[in-house]
Amino acid sequence: MKQWITQQCRLLMLVVLGSLIISGCSVRSISNADNGRNQFYAGELSDQDVLGAMPKQGISDADIKTALNNSRYTFRLPKDSSILLIQSGAMTPDAEMQKALKEYYSVAVFSGIPPNSQRYRGYSSQPAAEETTDYPRLLRLTAANGGQDKIIVYWGQLESGSENEVTKVVSWVPFVGGVLPDETQHMRIVLRVALIDVLSGRWVTFTPEVFENSAVSGRYNRDSKDLKQIMELKAQAYDAAAKEIFERYGR
Repeated sequence: MKQWITQQCRLLMLVVLGSLIISGCSVRSISNADNGRNQFYAGELSDQDVLGAMPKQGISDADIKTALNNSRYTFRLPKDSSILLIQSGAMTPDAEMQKALKEYYSVAVFSGIPPNSQRYRGYSSQPAAEETTDYPRLLRLTAANGGQDKIIVYWGQLESGSENEVTKVVSWVPFVGGVLPDETQHMRIVLRVALIDVLSGRWVTFTPEVFENSAVSGRYNRDSKDLKQIMELKAQAYDAAAKEIFERYGR
């Protein structure tokens, strides 16, 4: 009987710990970093929204061969090229990213709100995209109408971590904003960038350098500390990403 009770207690502890882990691991996008208070946030663009919709007909080996041959051409984005910039999940890209890219390119911006969301229907000047709409082609047409020959889309996630004072090991979890106790808060930003050629639809993706910093936060100043950390990280990450785009594809 005693052994049965012990097993039940262990099972209960596992359930409680599991629920705590799950509740602490909700993803926080750079487009919704202010403690979830962005009223325009309606989720993220998917890869399918940006890089290519599923074909209506079957895929043949010839299709694959053609795509592979086309991909062997070097992807280039020369200095002063005109680009359409999109931040996944945001009505407009962050000003810091626009500024960073304007050092190298002519930048126009477009909404990164997912095409079938209520926010897209309410705030886009275009009609809501139907499920059958090839949204990547729609983005390319939008860029072509504006005179941009390349599209840059970027996604970002903020992660926070608490430092174990004994082992000095930092445990990272998706940032949920204002939930850590009084301690040294570590935060990092992870970006993913996609570049799309408007004419051909060819694309490349890469992950720029990951940046992190730390700050002591308390219960009375945590929100302001969080915001300051986020702004510093974004500025660092965006400058580095713009430079890497130019170094990779602009020379």
